Amino acid sequence: MSRQTIEEYLETIKTLEEMEGSPVRTSSLARVLTVSPASVSEMLQRLSEKGMVRYTPYSGVSLTEKGLQQVLKLTRRHRLWEVFLNRHLGIGWEEVYDEACNLEHNTSGMVAEKLANYLGNPAVCPHGSPIPDENLRLPEKSGTPIANLETGKKAKITRITNEINSELLHYLTGLGIVPGAEIEVIEKASFDGTITIKAGESIKAVSAEVASFIEVEPAN
Repeated sequence: MSRQTIEEYLETIKTLEEMEGSPVRTSSLARVLTVSPASVSEMLQRLSEKGMVRYTPYSGVSLTEKGLQQVLKLTRRHRLWEVFLNRHLGIGWEEVYDEACNLEHNTSGMVAEKLANYLGNPAVCPHGSPIPDENLRLPEKSGTPIANLETGKKAKITRITNEINSELLHYLTGLGIVPGAEIEVIEKASFDGTITIKAGESIKAVSAEVASFIEVEPAN
């Protein structure tokens, strides 16, 4: 059981906790990690023995405080690399996730802090997600799902929560729905949750599923 494999499991559990709630189903882990359910169960049992997760067969898994601290350490390194790749190498925000995944597992604490200082200690990654500070603390959440915005209200996009799906990110780029963009909610369909958004001079409708990944900060 390699360190990188452990880290990938812990990170995936954290991501699925945020997207689907806790505890995370083993079937969800198997799907995302593209491994068999039996392999997932075996790994979760080992992680449970190490005190990194709480695992109950047939019920699901959640991170312990020990597991969460490990994930936050990785998250800091990952998002710092995303900033570097986007800002200094010109890699699009749609593509930096996978590249940062390859780098985070081989980044020491010293290199992470040197990188943070070099970048000016950024607060968020290119997707708008917060970067844990050097003490692994996250700021209080300030954004709200775009579905909470009233019709006719303007806001600034602060975060796209689904960083993994590059196809989705390319789609949003084409719509002008990117972190920092100013938008206005034109219409919200009550029957299926579709939201019509004005971004720049374009007016586009997005599904309820896509809208669920968009967080905004209402304009004053």
